[in-house]
Amino acid sequence: MKSFSWTLALRYLNPLRTFVSIITLISLLGVAFGVMVLIVVLSVHNGFERNLKEMLLGFSPHVTVVRSDGGAIESWQEMEDALVKKDGCLGAYAVIEGYALLDSKLWQRPVGFRALHSGNEDQVKALTELLDPDYPGSRADMGMEPNAVISKQLAVAMGLSVGDEIRLLAASNLEAVMAVYGVPKERASDLYPEIFSDFEEVMRKEWVSANGMESVSTDTIIQAYRKLEALLPSEGVDGQAMRPFEKDEIIEILIKLEGTVEQNEGRDYYAEGTQEEILKIVSNLREFDLKEADNQAFREIEEFVTPKTFKVWGVYSDTQRSQGPSLFIPLEIGMELKGLKGDAEAIGVLCVDPYKAEETALALQKDLGDEWFVQSWMRTHSGQFQLVKTEKIMMSFALSFITVLSAFSIMAVMYTVTVQKRQEIGVMKALGARPSQIVKVFVYQGIIVGVGGAILGLGLGLLAIENREHIVSLLRSIGIDPFPPDFHGMSEMPAHVVPEQLGVICVVAVILCILAALVPALMAAFRDPAKSLRNL
Repeated sequence: MKSFSWTLALRYLNPLRTFVSIITLISLLGVAFGVMVLIVVLSVHNGFERNLKEMLLGFSPHVTVVRSDGGAIESWQEMEDALVKKDGCLGAYAVIEGYALLDSKLWQRPVGFRALHSGNEDQVKALTELLDPDYPGSRADMGMEPNAVISKQLAVAMGLSVGDEIRLLAASNLEAVMAVYGVPKERASDLYPEIFSDFEEVMRKEWVSANGMESVSTDTIIQAYRKLEALLPSEGVDGQAMRPFEKDEIIEILIKLEGTVEQNEGRDYYAEGTQEEILKIVSNLREFDLKEADNQAFREIEEFVTPKTFKVWGVYSDTQRSQGPSLFIPLEIGMELKGLKGDAEAIGVLCVDPYKAEETALALQKDLGDEWFVQSWMRTHSGQFQLVKTEKIMMSFALSFITVLSAFSIMAVMYTVTVQKRQEIGVMKALGARPSQIVKVFVYQGIIVGVGGAILGLGLGLLAIENREHIVSLLRSIGIDPFPPDFHGMSEMPAHVVPEQLGVICVVAVILCILAALVPALMAAFRDPAKSLRNL
């Protein structure tokens, strides 16, 4: 009686005996198909995730160090030298990022740029490895000249090639332009006539000249001072703005009013000529040429808003799933566009092991203190990785129902077998077979189907991964393109097989099959043998 459970299990699984056994064979194929699909899908997703990480690591710092207060880093060269000496750090470089308005021959669009230190060999080498072979002549060594390496997405969208010229207008400089456009069309003296009239009245009537000095009542000058001072907030008294030129002139008047020589018996004494100087400033505020003042304001910001012309030095590969900066420009020009005057926004660190960047970031944070904020590339791009992870989980969850349905099919088959073989089971129990032996008969069937389906699915999955390009080509020939290269930016569909993942898929498939067989097995094992033999 030792091996009869295996003997009966194999006998019930013989596909040539009954229709039920054929259904069992179909269930085995269902398990194999479910395992195969899960292996293929997860391996392809692993390939995309690996390529995404490699691409991000090609143009992103492994660890980013910024000031906690958001300020610029003045001595960034010293900071670079200090960070390189830290454990786990391979290199360091200045990081400057921003937005600009790009103007080409036919199109204009906002773009993001990142400044590249051409003297840093690690940065140049990393960008060189990303250059797109579809754009011959691409180079990453831009030097200090106004050259730019643009993304493939930008090149395709705007029809750019190596050697073309583009112009950039920094978005940060637009604030200065908008400040000029935001001023009112009237003079401040026309917006606030009462304040200026009252102030002029004080300046003309209350002042007295004597002994080479000029004096005015302290209470009167305090009231006039407070009225004029109220114009200084950017919102103005009534929520109106005024020109920077007018604010400077009002500040000049207030400074002169504060410059008393002495105070005595409730009067303030000033140097001779102070009244005339103040009245002259007030007169200028009433009579200046509005058009000339606006033109002068634009001329003052002309240096910052003048577009800079760049030559397309190269094109690097990026994708819609892993978009990088629209263009790389030399570090010095990036500083100029951001108005940093030689400062850096952050310091990028290259790690010896990029996949241990989080540990390096934590160590640097502890070492540098609260004055600095340190973040690894895993956290910086966590949104992109979370998207890939969510896609993988949802796809695995959906496709796992194939294996679950196969398990339910096995359960139905096992239940049907127990009904058909109830008399045989009754005879075996009457002859002394233990319930555990009856359970083993059906559990062994589940094990055989599960293991067989897992092994077959594993083989088919690895075979499909090995020939994935032929399968994709076949699908594209009939009008189905599940992985368009334009979206993923890869000429070949990537795949990365993780042995541990394969093991989990196969083990879960076997466990589901065993559980599916266990329910009808328990029902058969504890059925009353007398009832089973009644119709014998």
